[in-house]
Amino acid sequence: LPPPLRDADAFARGVLDCDATAWWRQDSQRLQILVPLADGVSFKRDVSVDVSRRRLTLRVADSDVAVGELWHEVNVDASDWFVDDAPDFGDARFLVVELQKRESFVDWAAPLKPAGGGSGEEGRRSLIIGGKGEAQKQATAVQLASYQLLQKLPSAVRGDVYAREAASSETLYFLGKVIAEATDAALALTAQEVLVKEHARLYLPSVFRTLRDEEMELWLAPGNSELRVAQNEIPLHRWRRVDGAEGVPAAGACGFEPETGPREGCGVPQDMQGKPFAVRRDGAGRPLAAPFEAKLMAPDEVPGAYEAWLRSQ
Repeated sequence: LPPPLRDADAFARGVLDCDATAWWRQDSQRLQILVPLADGVSFKRDVSVDVSRRRLTLRVADSDVAVGELWHEVNVDASDWFVDDAPDFGDARFLVVELQKRESFVDWAAPLKPAGGGSGEEGRRSLIIGGKGEAQKQATAVQLASYQLLQKLPSAVRGDVYAREAASSETLYFLGKVIAEATDAALALTAQEVLVKEHARLYLPSVFRTLRDEEMELWLAPGNSELRVAQNEIPLHRWRRVDGAEGVPAAGACGFEPETGPREGCGVPQDMQGKPFAVRRDGAGRPLAAPFEAKLMAPDEVPGAYEAWLRSQ
């Protein structure tokens, strides 16, 4: 198999079903089909490529390489094909057919749907928003921008996201907020699970860096409910992945606003200065202590706040 595209290890790749010498791979924006070209094969004379939004016909030297219905739709105008004499693997000459995905971040199960159907995966639509390295940075920027746009809509639904080590900790850490238009927060989190879990590892490495996905539990609370959660007024609810394509929003229809640093400054209790926001809950998400009412104060009412501000100037 060819190596994955940069920072796209989580996306599927493989050998073409109809031509064992040809491969395919993908990242969040594109899918590539790579066909080795024998000596004497001419790009202009022997290669025939026809792409529509839902169908691909690829022939090389009068032989069918990939002909059929695409697994998902593509952007025809942004797609291209060319010869690469120096690919990032091997030293053969390859025809590269690069299809621009119509929906970003979708993990294609294969370039083409199986002939006649019956695979049991016809409706499969899996999103991989986020990942390692640059993929995480880019996805975080995209989804934060989506969050900022969606929060202006009256139909937007928010959810606050918390995480803990599965079944071994009473402490849940606040990771940020998800949002989606006219759907529930659980579906917004399903679409952005990879992004949120990788953010947990980057934001709190001492807690989450070594945990595999299955070792990390995600929990939800109503949007913008941090104060009620901190005061033990409401429980958290365990999130579980929603399988299948129905209802899961596209990347542009959901967003994530990450928690970016320990809370500090005026208005933050002394015992939480420089610490991430965390709460304690039992295995069902219920508070482990009685509810209480926090005393809210304006910044200039906090003892020592003015003096602290002067020292920072």
